[in-house]
Amino acid sequence: MNSLKFFIVCAFYSACLTLNVMSLPSAYASDALPPSVKKALQNSKITENALGFHVISIGKSHTQSTQHAWNANQAMNPASTMKLLTTIAALDILGPQYHWKTNIYTNGVIEQGVLNGNLIWQGFGDPKFVPEELSQIVLDLRLAGIQEIQGNLIFDRSVYANNIRQSAPPDGELNRTYNVAPDPLLYSFQTLSFKIANNGGQAEISYTPKLAGLRVINQLQVVKGSCSDWTKLIKTEIRKINDEEWNAIFTGKYPANCPDINWNTVAIDPNNFLKQGFLAAWEDGGGIWKPRPQVIDGITPSQAKLLVSHPGISLADAVKDINKYSNNVMARQLFLTIGLEKGVRPTTTSDSFRIVKEWLKKSKLNFPELVVENGSGLSNIERISPQSMTSLLNYSVYSNNNDLLVNSLPIAGVDGTMKHRLIDRLKKLWSTPKLEDIFTPDMSLPLGLQKSGAYMKTGTLQTVRAVSGYVVSKSGKAYAVSSMVNHANAGAGGSSVNDAVIAWVLDDCPSN
Repeated sequence: MNSLKFFIVCAFYSACLTLNVMSLPSAYASDALPPSVKKALQNSKITENALGFHVISIGKSHTQSTQHAWNANQAMNPASTMKLLTTIAALDILGPQYHWKTNIYTNGVIEQGVLNGNLIWQGFGDPKFVPEELSQIVLDLRLAGIQEIQGNLIFDRSVYANNIRQSAPPDGELNRTYNVAPDPLLYSFQTLSFKIANNGGQAEISYTPKLAGLRVINQLQVVKGSCSDWTKLIKTEIRKINDEEWNAIFTGKYPANCPDINWNTVAIDPNNFLKQGFLAAWEDGGGIWKPRPQVIDGITPSQAKLLVSHPGISLADAVKDINKYSNNVMARQLFLTIGLEKGVRPTTTSDSFRIVKEWLKKSKLNFPELVVENGSGLSNIERISPQSMTSLLNYSVYSNNNDLLVNSLPIAGVDGTMKHRLIDRLKKLWSTPKLEDIFTPDMSLPLGLQKSGAYMKTGTLQTVRAVSGYVVSKSGKAYAVSSMVNHANAGAGGSSVNDAVIAWVLDDCPSN
């Protein structure tokens, strides 16, 4: 993976819309740890110096400068909570109404419904270019009078520097969706999604997106018995026959009592994935292609004729997907878009870093320890402190895009990556008798922060568990909260430690 490191240093400020956070010691005495958090650390066998958290009040109560800290200034790996920096910066720099686009050109001519020439695809990094979008492009091409194409496909990915598309994931899991590299012509996350269902005693397999030349070979047997780990019973393989054909092979036994099984895999290179996807959509739309096209990597000629300019997802919608479901490749493409839309082509992560640095300076945010590699948190070297994270959240809650950011955050016990977290604690809170007599919503804050709960971006790596976002307590007070665990045992107990911090804040940070 590209290991560029950029340190961002800029001035602090204390405007009326931003809390002036005092300089804090790296750690308070051990008895400053909330008892419940200390117990969670002990139960998880995680050392106290592996935890860092920072809590500040926001809204009407922020003038009280309420803050609680433990290793708050320590530079820590935030994992996917780094997506907050990417999305907050992008909303400010690009604006929520920004739309990606994909342009389709030709260097040929259309005669009696036949395009004699190449179809040239120019990508700009649409992070959610899915089958529905491809079908619309097919329709637009047909409306342009094209029934048959006699030529090749030219894919223009020149807006990204080559080293971006060649970046490798840190864990070597090349067939996992979360490790897909950025691609200006990314189609359907380069991922095949299969679903196995029991249909009247027969295993039925469906998949998306549809690809020309992909054949499903179903050799599964439905058997009686309880459901267990399906990966031990079912073998899956994507076998390449040639550049036009692949077999998806399923063998083994499928217990009848098992629910539907979903299997996602990255098994086909980007060029063929887009090519076969487009051919399937073109043929489904009644189009003809003779002979079968070849794929050529190239640049859009200046004299090429524009056939279709397809608008993609809006930034507002992309931010929700990125934060709710922690989509790494969407976050990486968004980060690169910052540099791209400021006129840098081909763009690199360093170009986006430079622009984010300028934005931080303009916003008077001071993060001297910040290290960013790709903007998604899928990195072993990215660093930020809990205090810097809460400063960022505090800035965002008063920005023009505060509602969009808050609404993009997973809600504990409700949705996204926090759906199964703190359920019992929140049920108890929400069922408190006469809660309305205790709870006073802060009307100065976004509507999403006027109900008790935890609205938190999560972060997960092998040795990292992190949460950052907003907590609205049982009394209605609102807090910006960041809690990070960097430890070998983070996978076993880091989430329970972070949940203990959130639960403590839900109770308005009691002193004992």
